[in-house]
Amino acid sequence: MSNASSRSSLDAVRPVLVLVIICMVASALLGAVHAATAPIAQANADQKAQETYAKLVPEAASFEPMDCSVAGCTAALRALDDSGNVLAHVIVAQSKGYGGQVPIAVAFGPDGTVSAITTMPNDETPGLGTKIANDSYIGQYVGMAAQPTAADDVDLISGATISSKAALAAFNVAVEAFEEVR
Repeated sequence: MSNASSRSSLDAVRPVLVLVIICMVASALLGAVHAATAPIAQANADQKAQETYAKLVPEAASFEPMDCSVAGCTAALRALDDSGNVLAHVIVAQSKGYGGQVPIAVAFGPDGTVSAITTMPNDETPGLGTKIANDSYIGQYVGMAAQPTAADDVDLISGATISSKAALAAFNVAVEAFEEVR
């Protein structure tokens, strides 16, 4: 009887061991794939960010990162010409929208006015919340002074007020960050 009970115990443990081994092999393979692709993904993200900055300040020869402690500011840069003169300050800021964070990138000219602005990829509702990327909404910030802006000062998008208020809040974060790094 002892031989039969040890055989049934082994039969019960065998599937568990097989599953543990399969999980360990799969985890090791996933880790290896991640290690191989992470630098490529980071390089692609960096390139996309540089393209966004260049779109905002096309005459800039380079962008110099700056430290910023404002919550919601994910990047602060000086746009420099060939001689190292500051052409603009580029601030990337975000705020919580309907589908997640709503990031925007704002270029502030030397006089403190918005010279260019763009939305960045987000998870807002397609066809509704994504309307914040339309020039009719985001374009209204161009020419504004670097000062906090209220919802009454801009035309919010009907049906997408959460998304447009998030973009407005991100703009106000960008203003605060600009004042810190200026």
